[in-house]
Formats: sequence, structure tokens, C-alpha cells
Amino acid sequence: MVLPWEQLRLVLAIARHGTLAGAGHALGIPPGGLETELKRVERAAGAALFVRETGRLFPTDAGRSAIRTGERMGEEMARVERALPRMPPGPPVRLRIEEIFAAQWLPTAAADLARKLENVSLELVTGRSSQGVDLEVTARRPAAHGEPPRELGLTAEALYASEAYLLDHGRPSRPDALVGHRVVLLTGAHARTEAGRWLHGAARAGARVALRTDSVPVFLSAVHAGVGLGVLPVGSEELAPELVQVAALPALPPRPLYLVFRGDGRPSPRIRRATQVLEHTLGAALRRWERRA
Repeated sequence: MVLPWEQLRLVLAIARHGTLAGAGHALGIPPGGLETELKRVERAAGAALFVRETGRLFPTDAGRSAIRTGERMGEEMARVERALPRMPPGPPVRLRIEEIFAAQWLPTAAADLARKLENVSLELVTGRSSQGVDLEVTARRPAAHGEPPRELGLTAEALYASEAYLLDHGRPSRPDALVGHRVVLLTGAHARTEAGRWLHGAARAGARVALRTDSVPVFLSAVHAGVGLGVLPVGSEELAPELVQVAALPALPPRPLYLVFRGDGRPSPRIRRATQVLEHTLGAALRRWERRA
């Protein structure tokens, strides 16, 4: 079975660095998350790809075969990228994206963005309005006119806690039975998101409010630190090993995400280049996180 590039890239990084820590640093994935991903890749390959000796990882015969395939695929992709027309400097491409989703996606996509965007710079807009932006990541499928939207994959949210919180307060028996548990609430515009409304509903049903904030970075820090339970995108534990997915939330089912053109007229070459790169990096991340749902 030929593994997809997304998985071969992981195999190549481990082979080059010899440790999960080194490969994880290169890929923007913590060692624990990378070890989980490697197990999935080995299940897909139907064989062990690496063996551990004296603290380092060495490829098996199957691993060496996967490495050769990955190197050939990487060389072909690089050849195609070199053949693409060079982008002259110009204004940034403005992308509207939810702040909490951007914080999860960017660390794992930074290397690909830097290599593939070349002279195209991105400006991320996290406000509620899509006015004045070129592209938008949204769960709302737009009306069928103009450039067709790109379907990126499925996103889902779940109830999360830090290991420290679970040690101090125990694990909730059900996500709809949080009486006595502490939650971190999003306020302001974020309270009107699906995650924000779910958390406010949990508070009305008897959960104790440990902290209220209109800041996504503060919200994430509070959940990571064990202040209370929070609703986060599935896959959040990839960058924060201290997080534990406590429960799926049936009230917040998985939904498709689209990359939508928002400008007037035909997209410029710069916007099209950004679209290609975003479609690849966002799609790869969503496929990886979907396996954790």
C-alpha cells in the first residue's frame, strides 16, 4: 500500500531526525502526538516502520521502503513547485478565520506556509465580519455564484480538560451532567459561537463558572492550566499533551468547513496561490484531527 504524502512526510521527518522530539519540532507536533500519528501510519502500512534502539528510532525494511517512496514523492512535488510561476511582491491576501481554529492550525502548518507561499503574505482576520477579506474559512456553505467554494473537511468540537483538572476534580460522568464541575466561559462575540452557547448552557444547568473571558488566548490558557472545563476543537491535544478529550458533544455534531472566495471579480494569481496552499494545509490538518473524533 502506498501511503499518502501527509503520512510519508511524517516518516521522512522521523528518519531524518532519529527521534520523536526532533521530528516533532520540525513538524510542529509534540512528541506524544507524533507517536500516536506514527502508530496510525504503521497500521495503515500494515507493518512496523521503525524500531527503537538506544533512544533512537531506526527504519525497518518496510520503513526504508516508505522512505524511498517519500523521497521520490517529495522530489516530484518540489519539481512541480519549481515549475510554478514566481509570484511578484504585492499586497497581502486577507483571510478571515476563527481565532481558536487559527491558533490550533498555524503551528502545524508554519513550515508549509513559509515554503509554498513564497512572496505571498497572509493577513489573518479573526473578527466576526468578512467585509474586506479575500478568503474566508467558514462552516456556512455560500450560495452558488462566482468562484466555487473549496470543501476542506470536517471539524468537530469536544469537551476538554487538563490532566491537572481531572486529578483535582475527577472526570465528568456525562457531558450533560456537569453539576459540581467548573467551566471556563467565553463572553462577548465568542459567547455567540456554538461552543460559547454550549458552555453557557452548561453553566445554567449547574456547572460552576470558574472564569469568564472574551479573550481566546486567555480561554485556552485557562483550560490548559486546569482552571476549568472548556469546549475546544477536536485535535487540540496535538499541540498540548496536557489536554484530555473528556467527551464528544452530540449537541455539536461535526460540520464541514469551506474555503470561500469573498472578493469581487476573478481571484488574482496571488489569491489563487494562497488558496492552493491553504486548501492543502487546512485539509491535511482536518483529516488528522478527524481521526481523533
